[in-house]
This record gives sequence, C-alpha cells and structure tokens, in this order.
Amino acid sequence: MNRQTIYSLIKKDKEGTATASEKQALANWYNNVSGQESEFPDDRDTVREEILLRLMDEIDFPKTRSFNYKKWAVAASVLITLAAGAVLFESRYKASKKAENRLSEHIHPGSNKAVLLLANGTKISLSDASNGKIAQQSGSQVIKTADGKLVYNTSQDAAANGQLQFNTMETPKGGQYQLLLPDGTRVWLNAASSLKYPVSFASSKTREVELNGEAYFEVAHDKAHPFRVVTNKQVVEVLGTHFNVNAYPDELDTKTTLLEGSVKVVAGNDKAILKPGQEADLKATFKVSDVDAQYAIDWKNGYFRFDDQDLGIVMRQIARWYDVKVVYQDESVKEESLVAVTTRFANISTLLKMIEQTTDARFIIEGSTIRVAKK
Repeated sequence: MNRQTIYSLIKKDKEGTATASEKQALANWYNNVSGQESEFPDDRDTVREEILLRLMDEIDFPKTRSFNYKKWAVAASVLITLAAGAVLFESRYKASKKAENRLSEHIHPGSNKAVLLLANGTKISLSDASNGKIAQQSGSQVIKTADGKLVYNTSQDAAANGQLQFNTMETPKGGQYQLLLPDGTRVWLNAASSLKYPVSFASSKTREVELNGEAYFEVAHDKAHPFRVVTNKQVVEVLGTHFNVNAYPDELDTKTTLLEGSVKVVAGNDKAILKPGQEADLKATFKVSDVDAQYAIDWKNGYFRFDDQDLGIVMRQIARWYDVKVVYQDESVKEESLVAVTTRFANISTLLKMIEQTTDARFIIEGSTIRVAKK
C-alpha cells in the first residue's frame, strides 16, 4: 500500500467516513507493520496522536506549499514508521522501551520557565512566582497570568514619568515564555534566549528591544514609534507586523522571517525590506529568499521541523529544548541531513530513535549527556 493511500485511509478513519472495506484495508496495513492481529487502535497515546495528525496535515502540502516532494516523502515515511513504531514498542519491544525510558526518564521536554530581571537588579523566577501582580515599576504593574504569560499594565503616570527603566526576561535551556510588552506587542521567547526591553515606551521615539536567541513578535501598530529588534549582528525595524528572529550566538546564521506586514533588516552596510513569505539570512553574506514562513514558527506551535538540515543544527535545537549536553564521537556525523516533523514534547528516546531511522547517527544517553556516534 503506497503512502498516499495510507494517508487517505487514516484521514477517513479519523473523520469517521471510512467504509467497511477501507477500515479492513487499514487494519491489514496496521497488522503488517505491528506484527499482531487487531483492529486499527482507537486508544492512541498523546505522542502517537500528534504524529498522526501532523501526518494527515502533510497531505495538503502539495496544494498549499512549495516543497521538495522527495524530501517530504522521506519525512512522511518517518512519520508512518513512528506511528506504527508506537505499537511495536508497546508489544514486541516493550522490555526494550522500558530500558530506554529508564535511561532518559530524567530528561524532559521544555516548558514555561523564565527568570525576570528587574531594573533594580531583583530576580524573579516566573516558574515559582504566584499568579497576579509580581512587581510595581514607575506606574507599571507586572502581572503573571494563570496561563503562564507575563503582562505589563502601564498607567498614564508611567507615560508622564520620562524615566527609562529596563527589564530583562531570560529563558533557560528547556524553557520558553510568552510576554505582553507595555505597548501591547506580543512576544514568544524560545529556549536559552533573553529579551531586554523598557518598562514603558512612552518617553522614547522608538520602541527598541534587545534579543539574544530566538523570539517571535506580533508587534502592536504605532506609526509614530517604530519597533526595533536589536541583535548582535543586525537591526530589524517595523511599524506593526508578525515576524520571527533567530539570532542564537552558537548558530552561524541570523535569520529574520516575515509572516505579516513589512520589516526592514539592516546588517552593517546591507539592508533589505522584506515582504510576507521572505527571509533575510545573514551568514558569510546577506541574502533574501522566498520561504514558507510558517516553518520558522513551528517551534512556537509545539513542533520540530527539520527541512533538510544538518544534524549539527538539529542537535543544537534538541540540546536547548531538552537541556542536555551533546558530545560527538565522530564529527563527520554532523553533516548528516535530516527531514522530519515531530512534536517538541516527545520522549527524548523516541525523538532520537526517529533520527536514527533516517541517518547514519547512533545515540547513547549517559545522564544528561547525549553521545553521538556513527553507525
């Protein structure tokens, strides 16, 4: 049975529109990959459910996105293998799965964790702080909401104050957090990142923030006060728009990806005005290209998407999100290329097994260290 047929059957099964013969065909495929006689299961666990849902989403890619068919066929194959593999682990390899879980049980996916550094030097752990007001600064109330966001409520008194104070939000490895800035701009901060910003923008001609790491911005429109994101290599200037900036110091590329509106990217003597669906990539040179901008914010939506990426880049993302150390026994394995889509909340052993299936890499978990060897 080819992949497209499997996609179609899974989709119909999920929607409840599959005929008796189609359900039997799906059960036959399932029995073949699982090695046991049973109906196609309804009690999928969370990870398997996520994988199947994403697999079904991939059906629509040829209609809505520009992509490499060969690469995504490989990715889809990985997803099918994972969906079936979840059953294999539960049956034939149950003992092996338990052993793997024991090795990785102390390694967890990231969650809402951050530290707020106030202008006066006070540090507040947002993971430990109670919901409600956690600080008062120059007419601004700093509030932690019940759904894990940080919000600034700024009064007119703060606007008249004129004193510029800066706070900094820092996410550790294995952390992420959402922030509503005083001007109404929404920010999603990825793992191992920091954002420095004023408590109030009222006394400034521009709304300027400093980013280290990765963040997605939905900027509140204010034509009189341009919004600027400053990184160590470039400046992004906007009026009101949605965009992602990836500026980790351990990455060679600094990428700015535009989803809505318009932004100006300035990097030394290079500059460009981006349109939606474009990305500015600063590496050895500065270039602008058309991309599927949604790929850039899959991290915000809870997914890893590896689109023909080197394993070295992939493992840096994993290291930041799972808060682990990666050690290479063979440096050449970094050049392995990976195409895959999976949830960011998978067990680390499941994720590494997926990578092993489509590369020559082999992983060994030792405490909080992942050793990478070549098969």
